[in-house]
Amino acid sequence: MSAPNLPDCDRDALAKASVTFHAAGRPSPLLLVCEHAGNLVPPPWRNLGIAAPFLDTHFAWDIGGAALTLLLAERLAAPAVMANFSRLFLDLNRAPADWDCLRPDMGGIPVPGNLAATEEDRALREAIARLPFDAAMRASLVARPAVVSVHTFTPVMGGKTRPTDIGVLWRKECRMGDAALAELRRQKAFVIGSNEPYDWHAAEGYTLRHYGLDQGLACLYLEIRNDLLGTAADVAKMADALIPALQAEMHLMDSVGPVTVG
Repeated sequence: MSAPNLPDCDRDALAKASVTFHAAGRPSPLLLVCEHAGNLVPPPWRNLGIAAPFLDTHFAWDIGGAALTLLLAERLAAPAVMANFSRLFLDLNRAPADWDCLRPDMGGIPVPGNLAATEEDRALREAIARLPFDAAMRASLVARPAVVSVHTFTPVMGGKTRPTDIGVLWRKECRMGDAALAELRRQKAFVIGSNEPYDWHAAEGYTLRHYGLDQGLACLYLEIRNDLLGTAADVAKMADALIPALQAEMHLMDSVGPVTVG
């Protein structure tokens, strides 16, 4: 796909619309991030040539992720950065050179607008989606020692049912995970997976590599089964479980050494 010819004012407007920032109610040791919060495709890209119903599927966004991230942010008085454009337009949890940064298909169904994308098109998408996200992340990370990335996943993948309700994705170097896992298991409210349904040791995880580990910050991915976030009551129930888990991680940070936030 060739890049649309956009005047500077339109590029600036799209860049501004690509990210939502929720300000912290008070200094917090956590920054929450939801890279796949929205399912919008900027109008000049004409839904990437796919039928509109596909934009309501997990291929296009993390269903329920935005509502959960916002509620967690409000109740923890923590800042949050949420990306509004569909991951089919540009997947911010992938490096620019990764094959699925511009995903060519959805489980075998082609995404025409991502096939044979020109370098100019890629550069324009990076400019209006990743660069504003990057700026919001860097501004929010000043003096914050931990980043938590919120994702959701489908209950069935490749014909196989996934038994996990909440997945905590960790690596040794991320310096988070044990306290959250212990608290979630103590509650006995959900099926808890350690590096399930995805194993962070087997995948790079661009966001928390780039904004967490490479910056020397503690970090963690949370994966929530998306059918558990269908209503506002469901989202609140999930937040009730996750907040003590995140508070346990923050308490551990405080016990190891003083946390200084902006």
